[in-house]
Parts: sequence; structure tokens; C-alpha cells
Amino acid sequence: MHGKASLSIKILYWVATLLMFALMLLAIVNYHLQYEAMSGFFAKFGYPTYIVYPLAYLKLGALLAIASNLYRNLKDIAYGAYFINMIAATYAYLDAGDNPVHAYVGLAVIPISYILSNKVRGEPKRDAFIMKS
Repeated sequence: MHGKASLSIKILYWVATLLMFALMLLAIVNYHLQYEAMSGFFAKFGYPTYIVYPLAYLKLGALLAIASNLYRNLKDIAYGAYFINMIAATYAYLDAGDNPVHAYVGLAVIPISYILSNKVRGEPKRDAFIMKS
């Protein structure tokens, strides 16, 4: 079905995916350039501060897995992990009395991107963790 999606489906997919990538890149950059502030947010939300850098690199890995569209199972794991991350962020912001607008955007665009991904870009033919003999 790759390439057979209508123009409106392609536009919806790319808008959702680029918004998702923008959220991921914003977090990756902020976790590095504003480490002290981000650590403060993590502590305020009840998360350990030692996960700031690892989470940045996991988000970068997820972004690369989704953008490359090379491995079916790796792409699925990346979408799922990022969605769970957004659920945790939403809960943390709400619990702290803050407004999680960016998390709401993420919760909306991640499923749209995931559902339309194979229709627009084609399903990856390989799996990252399966050895073929």
C-alpha cells in the first residue's frame, strides 16, 4: 500500500509525525542544554534525576528508529515507548498542578503517526531482533 495513500492521509501523517519529532527533539536538546532546570522538573514530578540523560538518548534512538523506517519491531517499540513516556509526562504534570499541553499534543499525534505510518511509508520488511538462519 506504500505510495497509495491519498494526499490528505499523507499530509496528516507528516504533520503528526513532524510534530512528534519536534517534541522529541525539543526534549533531547533541553535535557542537555538545560540539564539543571530539567533535573528540577524531574525531581518536582517525582522522577529520579539520573534518568534525564538516558531518556534523552532513548528518545533520540526512538526518533531514529521511526524516521529510518527500517525495522518493523524496532519502530513499533519506539512508538509504544514514546507513547508511554507521554502518558507518564501527562500524569506527572497534572499531579504537580501544571498544564501538560505538549504531552496532550504528543498523546494525539503519536497514534495518528503510528496508524498511518505503514500506509504512507510502507511497512518495513525486516525485524531488528530476529536472526534468520
